[in-house]
Amino acid sequence: MAGYRALYRKWRPVRFEDVVGQLPIVTALQNQICMDRVGHAYLFTGTRGTGKTTCAKIFAKAVNCVNQHNGDPCGECEICKGIDDGSILDVVEIDAASNNGVDSIRDLRDETAYTPGICRYKVYIIDEVHMLSIAAFNALLKIMEEPPPHIIFILATTEIHKVPATIRSRCQRYDFGRIQPAEIAKRLEYVAQQEAIALDNNAAELIARLADGALRDGLSILDTCASVSEQVNIELVRQMAGVTERGYLFSISNALSEQKAVDALEEIAKLRQKSIDLRRLTEELIAHYRNLLLAKIAQKGELLGGISAEEEQEYLQAANNCSETVCIRAIRRLGNAIEQMSRGADQRIELELALFELCQPEQQSAIVQQPVHSSQPANTANNLPPIGGGGFKVTQPAPIQQPVQPVIEPEQKEQPIVSQPQKSVSVPTAKEAHALEPFENWQQIVEILKKKAPLLHANLKDSSAFCDGRRVLIDGTEIFLEYIRKNQSAKRVLKQTIEEVCGVRYGIGPYDKLKQPQETAAVNTEDTLKQLQAMGVDVEIQTTNYKGESEP
Repeated sequence: MAGYRALYRKWRPVRFEDVVGQLPIVTALQNQICMDRVGHAYLFTGTRGTGKTTCAKIFAKAVNCVNQHNGDPCGECEICKGIDDGSILDVVEIDAASNNGVDSIRDLRDETAYTPGICRYKVYIIDEVHMLSIAAFNALLKIMEEPPPHIIFILATTEIHKVPATIRSRCQRYDFGRIQPAEIAKRLEYVAQQEAIALDNNAAELIARLADGALRDGLSILDTCASVSEQVNIELVRQMAGVTERGYLFSISNALSEQKAVDALEEIAKLRQKSIDLRRLTEELIAHYRNLLLAKIAQKGELLGGISAEEEQEYLQAANNCSETVCIRAIRRLGNAIEQMSRGADQRIELELALFELCQPEQQSAIVQQPVHSSQPANTANNLPPIGGGGFKVTQPAPIQQPVQPVIEPEQKEQPIVSQPQKSVSVPTAKEAHALEPFENWQQIVEILKKKAPLLHANLKDSSAFCDGRRVLIDGTEIFLEYIRKNQSAKRVLKQTIEEVCGVRYGIGPYDKLKQPQETAAVNTEDTLKQLQAMGVDVEIQTTNYKGESEP
């Protein structure tokens, strides 16, 4: 007794007329067969589940079928049946992923010297051809340059850029596009009817969206759902595919637009309790903001594909309260979160960080370019030096450290010259050496952040701050310093709050007790030399006479 066959195998097309969503390619192949203008090499490329291998097998049957009609194989002759069950050896299917060595291609080259046993053509279907090694490609190229007249090569690949140009130039190339959701849904309904599966329209549309242009994936999802119940509805599809109703997408986007981070994070927590895959949730949020952007731009639903009429109206209404800038920003930030997830980062943390940042208002930092000094390279707004090793970018021009110059009176004729010291000593100027004072408004700022940015307030509630006249230096924990160093939006919110309370735009940085400058008065020439000598630096004083000669 034959075992159960998966739906995607049982309902694989056996004729060109059964192929879904690839009408231009099917028409071209049928015309070549009808006109007897069959080429010697074909290259089928496209994403998974779009019909590349299926069309290759149908083409192999059609060129050898003795009763083909309009380029389609009959499916009833011995050749068609033999190719279907694998009993005819003139049609060979090779998996290049497991036979990617040069020896496999050399064996193939030796076999091409023999004429077909039963068929008119000997057809070699090489699946995932991009997996071949360089040596194997070179061996294959030698065969394809001058193939025997009874040989046809059909190469299938999902990564066309990995196939050498010398191979591509010797093939007729056909690009298989993603199948439209409407065509997938129609095919699913037909298969469900033939298999006595009760599939409603909404469930078929949801499966078609989840298939992402691959009919094979859609049939696999239908097969999974049918194994649970013969009544396949949209709730069952959501449960088996790991997705939930799409209303949660609007709940999250509304919370983000109202800058309610707590509501958005609570929604994520609820979905996680339902075992929702967070990576797929992030992908759906990207698609959600894409639909909002398209609805905002077009003001109509013609650009919104793969959604129901009710959802189309929801998007058109929601687009009135969402700007294009917000949608683009959300798509980019969520895309970065997916990239971090693919590198092994915690999916929940990455998604929550993305949503929290999207709740923050987007502002442009006022960055003042640093003046250029001849003794140091120019700093731009993108490579300003960190303050105190904390990694914060300077948003106001930092004072340039000038070398100490001796004071010369007008009647003075001699100038002291300090020789090169044995070790480097940096003497701060009076302007740089501001005494730090406690920042009086700090607790008021922290209290404002309690409502404005709860996560930021949680990190600052036990902290203190000092001010040196141009910067607010924060004495916080290492966790906070790491958080504020990597979070640009949190820095913007903190600077904005300080400016609102004090009326002055301050820079921010970490407070380092070991690196704070000591209060120093103005230094004249003699005091500077005494300080250097007290530090153990050998100082040699020379004078210059009116002739320009040095005297000890």
